[in-house]
Amino acid sequence: MDARTWKLALNTLLLSGATCAISLPVGTVLAWLLLRTDLPVRRIGMMLLGLMLFVPLYLHAAAWQAAFGVQGWCTLSYGVPAWLDRWPGAIWVHAVAAIPWVVLIVGVGLLLIEPELEEQALLDGSSRQVFCRVTLPAALPAVGAAALWIALATAGEMTVTDLMRVRTYAEEVYTQLAIGQEPGEAALEILPGAALSALLVAAGLMLCAALAPRDRPPSWQHRWVFRLGRLRGPITLLTAAAILLLVGLPLGSLCYKAGVVVSPTEAGPVRSWSPVKCQWMIAAAPWRYRGEFGWSLLIGTLAAAGAVAAAIPLAWWARRDGWRALPLVTITAVCLAVPGPIVGLAAMWLLNRPDSAWLRFLYDRSILAPWLALMVRGLPAATLVLWHALRTVPAELLESAAVDGAGPLARLWRVALGSRWSAVAVAFLVTFAVVLGDLAASILVVPPGVTTLSIQVFGLLHYGVEDQAAGICLALILLFAAVACAVAWLVRGGARDERKVGRDDPAAWGEGKYNRWMARVTKLVQKAATAGRAKQADRLP
Repeated sequence: MDARTWKLALNTLLLSGATCAISLPVGTVLAWLLLRTDLPVRRIGMMLLGLMLFVPLYLHAAAWQAAFGVQGWCTLSYGVPAWLDRWPGAIWVHAVAAIPWVVLIVGVGLLLIEPELEEQALLDGSSRQVFCRVTLPAALPAVGAAALWIALATAGEMTVTDLMRVRTYAEEVYTQLAIGQEPGEAALEILPGAALSALLVAAGLMLCAALAPRDRPPSWQHRWVFRLGRLRGPITLLTAAAILLLVGLPLGSLCYKAGVVVSPTEAGPVRSWSPVKCQWMIAAAPWRYRGEFGWSLLIGTLAAAGAVAAAIPLAWWARRDGWRALPLVTITAVCLAVPGPIVGLAAMWLLNRPDSAWLRFLYDRSILAPWLALMVRGLPAATLVLWHALRTVPAELLESAAVDGAGPLARLWRVALGSRWSAVAVAFLVTFAVVLGDLAASILVVPPGVTTLSIQVFGLLHYGVEDQAAGICLALILLFAAVACAVAWLVRGGARDERKVGRDDPAAWGEGKYNRWMARVTKLVQKAATAGRAKQADRLP
């Protein structure tokens, strides 16, 4: 590698390291406070941070630029230099966008700790000793997985680095392709880093799988709640201030930008805020950018459906772990490790063929290229959700269906997916949110006449269109909030059903509900068996 490639690698490493240095401690502390303590604001905090999981990176950048960018309200009101610029801006936006993901990953690790271990340790020590010697060491693998996820997500993005003028691997590939460099030259510069990232992702996936091995039955006991005691009040105020900083300040800045009105006076232009204009900019954004909304929803829906369809056989084959999980781990690792511009470059290489008229037609006149690129970007999210869901299907249920004559496809379609339909819906919605918020992979391959929401917002941020950019960003946040609420409802219902089924004593939560669940499972098995017998009867002479 030449000197410039080494510099790009160093910049990428510094950005990922600084992002992890900020987001990991803050996210880990918030995860413990919101999930394992008696903090009074934990439900509201989890709801708001869960919403921020679905907000794309370019919306995070737009929100923070509205406050501390060159045209931000703080910069203009106080006459201070723009703080959100170059390295400080890139690090800060990536860090605050990564904190909700750290809370999610570390929070799952904290919830997977067996309550029996903590209760046994409490017999011999205090709560502080239990936290330091049992809870924290048991959650360290989840912290490591969160660090790996954040580092790779930061290294593969070019949205914030392009806005802040910071040169990294992914941003350099996008810039070189945008100015006309040959795709092969840009790909060769990124391949060593992408290969190393793929190996790290594969290791991280195996680490995540080890957090909840199949041979360890889940515990349905209540987790130990750490009491904050006299520090509960101050910690509550600090937690509320942190959540307000992470969620309230950027959203409030967007609302201010959407409703700001500049009135000429004798002393010069005076800025004021109009709530009517703010509401109008949000309500008018879907109609003003109806073309962008239409293309984004169409491509996002097709890409999410394709990713889920491809993830189902991968997750079904990998449900037994071992060597069967190798294809899923490999494909997921590669899709996560390769930066977005390289995914777009691969779609260009596949379809932009001068010697093939029909491939060139599909590349120039259809949405096939962005659909392929976004499907690859959304495939890891779909595979990870469905892998966990299909791993938890009871083996006895599948064996019972096989004994009754159900074939492999019937067991997959009627039994496994029939009992995990909520997980399939969650996988689709999560993948839809991922592809709808992607910019790095799709910006290079959209055909002429097609503009997605991410590309439109990216252009508005570059051109400095403040109120329209804020209005469309807030409209998009409302859309992502609706997706987040749907995912939360599905996850809550699925978790409630699994918790009920997992209890040793059905009478503890109602014999009638247990019987209804068993009747539903029996009906699924009977349908699969009927289909299997009908298929066998058709084969008889």
